[in-house]
Amino acid sequence: MGVVAIVYLVASHFVAKTVAYVVSRVSNKKDTPESLKRSTAIHVMKSFMYWIIMCIAITILFVSIGIEGAAVITILGAVLLAIGIGMQGTLSDLSAGIMLMMSNAFSMGNYIEVFDESRDGVNETVTKFNMLYTTLKDDDSGVSFIVPNRVLYGSALKNHSTSKTPIVVDVVTISNKNVSIAKALENLRVDVQKHALVLKEPNVTTNVSDVTAKGTNIEVRYPLSADDYYTVGTKNVQTMIKTLIRESLINSGVKLIVRA
Repeated sequence: MGVVAIVYLVASHFVAKTVAYVVSRVSNKKDTPESLKRSTAIHVMKSFMYWIIMCIAITILFVSIGIEGAAVITILGAVLLAIGIGMQGTLSDLSAGIMLMMSNAFSMGNYIEVFDESRDGVNETVTKFNMLYTTLKDDDSGVSFIVPNRVLYGSALKNHSTSKTPIVVDVVTISNKNVSIAKALENLRVDVQKHALVLKEPNVTTNVSDVTAKGTNIEVRYPLSADDYYTVGTKNVQTMIKTLIRESLINSGVKLIVRA
């Protein structure tokens, strides 16, 4: 009986995985705002489908070995209560994930800015979303961060991808010894504004965002069309414009500092 139960659970696992995979294939692969939102919902639905099927399979298994249905429900209720008490943080992530999905705060592929104590003003791309955590990728370093959903739900978020005119923010660090920053900033603004993919309105802005012992941080904000943002790809566009930013500053005689 034990071997049969194990085989049954393994088979149920593969069936649940297969059904979840079929559901996920419904998502549209095109990089548009609508398809990205639908894809996020489908990924969440896939997780739900898997666990619902597994719970039904386990209930059927218990009933088949002689345990009454009411007893199974009582056992599952007790187990869920114990899990709930011991996993309050996980349940907070789960509820936050549901609220993030219902509020449509962001979707996979969106470029968001997170404001909290540890990630203030960090710009990252959403690469994965489920009911417990969200994976964000820093386009500058290529590093991915797994962030609990309760952190995102409790933080202020700016979604640059939801605007018809996404505003991209780049930050570059220059030496504090530069003496002509004002002129360099104006030259930089003009050079970025001339780029073929940068829109004429709203205007490109360049300013000093912070001065530290390591250097002066220059913030560049430039608008892109939604079509370019989604079809060309944020990373490709930024790579081109980041190169332009660095070349413009160097041509103005500014010494750049490479961030570790």
